[in-house]
Amino acid sequence: MEEVDRLVFNFPLFKDYREKERFLKVVGLLVSHQITFEKAAELLNMRLDELAFLLDKLGVEYSPLDEEEARLEKEEAKRILEELKREGRL
Repeated sequence: MEEVDRLVFNFPLFKDYREKERFLKVVGLLVSHQITFEKAAELLNMRLDELAFLLDKLGVEYSPLDEEEARLEKEEAKRILEELKREGRL
C-alpha cells in the first residue's frame, strides 16, 4: 500500500491527501461504470463541465457505454445511415 499512498500524495490536484484520495476513488468508480458521470460530479461537488474538463486534461477516457453497448450503438448508427441513403434523404 506504500506505493499507492505515495502516488496519491504526489497527485498534482487538490489541497490535501483526503481530497486527492476521494477524487481518485470517484474516478475509479466512474471508469469502472459503478457510478454515473452525474453522480461522480455530485460526489466531487463539481459541475459536469468542470469534471469533463478535468478528466480530459488528465487524459482519463470515459464513456457512459461499455464495449458491448458502444458496439450496438455503432451498428445502429450505421443501419440508420444506410436507411437514410436508400431513402435519398442523405
